[in-house]
Amino acid sequence: MRLARAAGVLSPSLLVAHALPAVAITPPGRLLFPTVTRIAVDDALALTFDDGPDRSLDAFLRALDRAAARATFFLMGEQVARAPSRAAEIVGAGHEVGVHAYRHRNHLRLAPWQVADDLARARSTIEDATGRLTRLYRPPYGVFSAWSWREAGRQGWVRVLWARWGRDWEARATPESIAARIGEPRPGDVLLLHDSDRYGAPGSWRNTLDALPTILERAAAAGLMVRPVGELLDRAPTS
Repeated sequence: MRLARAAGVLSPSLLVAHALPAVAITPPGRLLFPTVTRIAVDDALALTFDDGPDRSLDAFLRALDRAAARATFFLMGEQVARAPSRAAEIVGAGHEVGVHAYRHRNHLRLAPWQVADDLARARSTIEDATGRLTRLYRPPYGVFSAWSWREAGRQGWVRVLWARWGRDWEARATPESIAARIGEPRPGDVLLLHDSDRYGAPGSWRNTLDALPTILERAAAAGLMVRPVGELLDRAPTS
């Protein structure tokens, strides 16, 4: 059953333990629960998109191709199940795919078995569609529960969040506000955008698409290539 319904029978200490990995979304929290938000490279940044693939995919792929940019797409299993060929197109265009979830639900509101089932289903759906093993994981809303944190480790996934985001899913977002929130990127930054409006404000992907040229131009002006997360992790020095 859902954790919200079970809260009355769970002890406070168990509820705290369940929610504790959610602090990974904050810089102090990442001392306890380390995630990838920046990568130790000096000539590139990582661009990521959440929530697809969706009907807007072709427009994003064209924009990235024009800028010779490559990205990581954290895919939704239910979106891939609707159109498996779309996930294969992403890989065929030279981009990387990671796991977001099967359904876009806050894992703090789910029981352990629901999280495990969701992530296993997402992984098999995405890997079957692309013919590639998945390596990267980002939870919905960037919020880990104890079980999604554990499950990511069990699956062997690198846990990825972000250094800069455009808050592009919001109804009040504009291309200008999205580009302003991303700002002037630094080497190694992981940027978060969304290529779908399925879980955000209707039509929000159009604002993201319109902001993308400015974001890519700023990266080029700073002498930074735009590359997938995994490629930069492979290049980064190991400690």
